[in-house]
Amino acid sequence: MIPPNQHRLGIDHPIVSVRNHPEAVQKYIKLGFSPSPLSYHPWGSVLTLMMFENNFIELIGIDDASKFGINAVDGFCYGRTLGQFLDRSEGLGLLALHSKDIEGDFAAVKATGLPVQQRVDFRRKLVTTNGTPDEAVVSLGIVMDAELGDASNVLCQQHRPEFIWRKDWQDHPNGANAVNEVIYVAEELGVLEARWAKLFGAENTSWIDAHVEADTGCGRVVALTRSQALERFACVGLPVSYTDKPHGFALQVRVRDLAAVERILSENGVTHGQTARGVAVAPEAAGNTIIEFVE
Repeated sequence: MIPPNQHRLGIDHPIVSVRNHPEAVQKYIKLGFSPSPLSYHPWGSVLTLMMFENNFIELIGIDDASKFGINAVDGFCYGRTLGQFLDRSEGLGLLALHSKDIEGDFAAVKATGLPVQQRVDFRRKLVTTNGTPDEAVVSLGIVMDAELGDASNVLCQQHRPEFIWRKDWQDHPNGANAVNEVIYVAEELGVLEARWAKLFGAENTSWIDAHVEADTGCGRVVALTRSQALERFACVGLPVSYTDKPHGFALQVRVRDLAAVERILSENGVTHGQTARGVAVAPEAAGNTIIEFVE
């Protein structure tokens, strides 16, 4: 299945990186998600997905650090990069952007002047719907900017999308069906405005109520100042911050029935509160990441 309403460089999947992956999976179950079966990257990381129709949340951790360096390209290894992130931080890291033409999209992003690094191709073992083993085939284009800290991106093309966008992975008890927003905090919002204008187009990037938003074609990226972030999520507080550089800290997830979400959170003892838009869970309940549920 190809996601029906994706878009070139649309939000493909925000990556929530955690130090204790088994514990984090159980926390996401308490939020009402139905995670996909565990899967493993060749470079030592373990992941599970909260899959929706057009995008998803990837929850990732380290399974075997001895595999760092496998599939390295010009010295770059995604597993090692993840390990370095987890050495100093936890929570939202890279945001993967959707591609159906990795070579063309990577070249186009490079032509904007944004810093780019390697192209990485890999295979990830999985089990198909009929129970037979197979492999996902994935191409990445790394678009990282050290000056922006953890507000960087990776382009991602799934060459066998039917193994990822599976209907049986999209039925969540909380009724979640989309990542609406990936939300960042930055001291100077203009740096993210400039980056997003190059990625998503100046016509899709704008200032709204003193903050910056960009329409990716499949969800929005939003940049807030710290005071704006504190105001928006006063009900649960902000995640532990490991850096003064721009970084992601919250996801907005669309659900069918907000009342059903509240019942699940209350029954499972998950700390949550009302926002102006919906219901947010405390960052400690979701891998040092706020998740705001909205209808």
